[in-house]
Amino acid sequence: MEAKSGNGRTLLGAAGARLRRRWDVAVVIVIALLLFAPRFSGPIDLRYDAGVYYLLGTSLAKGEGYRIPSEPGSPQALQYPPLLPAFVALHQVVLRTTDPAIVAPWLRTSYIAMFAFFAVAILTLARKFLRPAAAVAATALSLLHVMTFFMSDLLFAELPFALAAVGFALVANKEPLKSRLWPRELAAYALAAASFLLRTAGLALFVAWVFDALIRRRWRLALVRAAMAFVVVALWQGYVERVRTSNEYLHPAYEYQRAPYQFYNVSYAENVALTDPFRPELGRASIKKLVGRLATNLCSMPAAVGEALSTKDGYWREALRRFEETFRRLPPGGSDFIPIIPENIVLVPIYAFGMLVVAGLIAFVRRGNWLIPIIVLGSLGLICTTPWPGQFSRYLTSVAPFLTISGMLGWSRCSSVLRAQDLIGAALRARQLGWFARLLQWGLAGLLALTFAIQVRTVFRVFRVRQNDPPAFASALEGREGRHFFYHDAPWRDWEEAVAWLGANTSPDAIISTTSPHFLYLRTGRRAILPPMESNAATARRLLEAVPVSHVVVDEMGFLDVSRRYALPAVQDDPATWQVVHSVKGVRIYERTPISR
Repeated sequence: MEAKSGNGRTLLGAAGARLRRRWDVAVVIVIALLLFAPRFSGPIDLRYDAGVYYLLGTSLAKGEGYRIPSEPGSPQALQYPPLLPAFVALHQVVLRTTDPAIVAPWLRTSYIAMFAFFAVAILTLARKFLRPAAAVAATALSLLHVMTFFMSDLLFAELPFALAAVGFALVANKEPLKSRLWPRELAAYALAAASFLLRTAGLALFVAWVFDALIRRRWRLALVRAAMAFVVVALWQGYVERVRTSNEYLHPAYEYQRAPYQFYNVSYAENVALTDPFRPELGRASIKKLVGRLATNLCSMPAAVGEALSTKDGYWREALRRFEETFRRLPPGGSDFIPIIPENIVLVPIYAFGMLVVAGLIAFVRRGNWLIPIIVLGSLGLICTTPWPGQFSRYLTSVAPFLTISGMLGWSRCSSVLRAQDLIGAALRARQLGWFARLLQWGLAGLLALTFAIQVRTVFRVFRVRQNDPPAFASALEGREGRHFFYHDAPWRDWEEAVAWLGANTSPDAIISTTSPHFLYLRTGRRAILPPMESNAATARRLLEAVPVSHVVVDEMGFLDVSRRYALPAVQDDPATWQVVHSVKGVRIYERTPISR
């Protein structure tokens, strides 16, 4: 008995020692699980681009090719690379159904597991360059960011892309032994290819991979890497070009199906060539406008990077206002609130984080590690070419692990330098200024503590709003009671209720125009398209009627107001043909009377 008791104590002691050694892993897994704890059940969110990914997966699972079945003619898709749709198709094949009411909850489960792996992967990468506490801090900064857990709630490519990118950096950062060179090269290639096939922004990983070999003067390796990367990029671009030159593409099912502003149905290159893809009447961007776009985006990038490390500007300002209301003992949210502290003071911590990223990238370069700096700079360069500054926070989500690691590396290096007060005194030639170094040191610590406080506050606020808001309008996707989603406000619920009416009161062959056509198709089975973005109301009406569209949904959503700007004038100008047949608060459904039920 004593021997057994001794063995038990030995095992417990060994387990305790192992836990103490890997406390950091336990902490990040707990953070990841806590972020998913309130949303373990229910379907994954299929709004926005998620609906397109799901439908493309359905097309693959049914053996119908890479097509968008919600559109008239089921056109071939060429906007999104196929790996995430293939992931969806795998779920559908295994479950033997394409019904989102069954598949979407399993996709949520897969994303929960992916999020946990993502947390551990960030920590593992961070441990290569940071002390354990700093590595945990870098991981927590990434996981607690509002965009990180919002993107993990949607069937978007951001989470799997970020996981593959971090995995690539883990493998490619190892200095390979000659005997193990090619297994590691193949693993790095597979992860970079997976990233590219999730999002074309994965091109930045290929570029970093090749340049890493060039900087180390391994010319043959660089050539092989470039050739391997070229194969993947050429295969996808060859497919895109084959679709673009096909007879089906040149003769679409309806006139504006392949218009440059139809961002779901055309390539990225064609869409971003417009001055503003959401205002196509401005025309194609000239070289001068493209250069101006690049310059403008570059100027806004430091703030965007700082927000990617901490939280979005709006949440900083909201926290500042709440602090001032509490300090001044004012009722929260008062309309007569006059701030004493200038709101733009929130730019100080935001830009400070941007500077820490720069310091961290310089530290990487001085160590001879070019891979992460090139990934970051290449990704930021690609983002700067896009015409959607409002989407920068989403695009930076995939790069956030590299930004947080760089930022914490910069923070650690600055803290180390400031602790060496003798060196500071020598550099400043004034030892009495040591107090200034200590002040900066406390400032860095305060900046990190403040950022975590803002992030945690934002987490609680966003989850509280998510839980307190009424659930999604009940449908087969959410179950009888409906489900809660992030940023699922009243305009979305009104739209869903209006769409439910369409599903019950239109014929199966009806074609609907709406700003969320793929989600509408998933909820009703009715074909749906974006409205024509034509500033001339008569032209827009002619295009709608030529499809032929039977119903137009005019919503009040803030993220994309094309139905109000383009579809509404078209149907309002012809009340004899287009009449309101149903409304849910601000959402109106117009029906074309010649195609009445």
